[in-house]
Amino acid sequence: MSFRRSILILFLPVLLIAQSDFHVNHCVLRCKDNHMREMDNEWSHDFTLPLLNLLKTTGNETAAFIKAQAICTSNRLLEVCVRNCNTSQEASIILAGIRSWHDSCNNLEEVRAQFPCWKENGERLSSVCRDQTVRLESDMLKFAKNQTQENIETICIDFEHFSHCFIQEHGKYCGYRSEVITARMFENNREAMFKMLKIRWNTLPASCKYTQLRRDTYSSDRYNENNSFSVTVSLLILLLPFVF
Repeated sequence: MSFRRSILILFLPVLLIAQSDFHVNHCVLRCKDNHMREMDNEWSHDFTLPLLNLLKTTGNETAAFIKAQAICTSNRLLEVCVRNCNTSQEASIILAGIRSWHDSCNNLEEVRAQFPCWKENGERLSSVCRDQTVRLESDMLKFAKNQTQENIETICIDFEHFSHCFIQEHGKYCGYRSEVITARMFENNREAMFKMLKIRWNTLPASCKYTQLRRDTYSSDRYNENNSFSVTVSLLILLLPFVF
């Protein structure tokens, strides 16, 4: 069972909820469809950009970086397109997911510095947290069938276990810097996932709260000053941009 599949399950049910329960925003659907075509019909996958899969599929760090740049560009175009549409729940959900990309795309060179270790330890990092991945995938399948507060709470609890495992193992195999970068990615995606849920439910269980980022996850004070809006963030999740 691949991590890529678990990422798909993290975000797809929320998007399906928006499309099935509310009046369809055709403008948003056009934006999404164009993005899917540009990304070779891998929209749900690329929406969260698991870099381990990029490193695996491209076979080298440079190609993975070029692909990541292309995805960041495509996401910026998707954001512009969606913002030009009328306000809707579909638009809000997509924009919440796109916002989780801003940090990683703005700091892509910093992320790139981790590529050698991530590539070298890719198989190990993918398999070491398999139990947590399987559990979270099962949670999302249950949620897709029965969208109850109890199932939401289970997702949030198991997402914490899932993210803690990946963050800890990145630190173990690739060092402190990799640990804090990975933590930042999970925080961004956690926020995106919870915001998507919040769009559909006014009240979420206590386990679905997210906390502020550690200041040492940023590479410079200037970055902190210019991006203070992203201090309270989420992969994901989903997302989990740039996590594997």
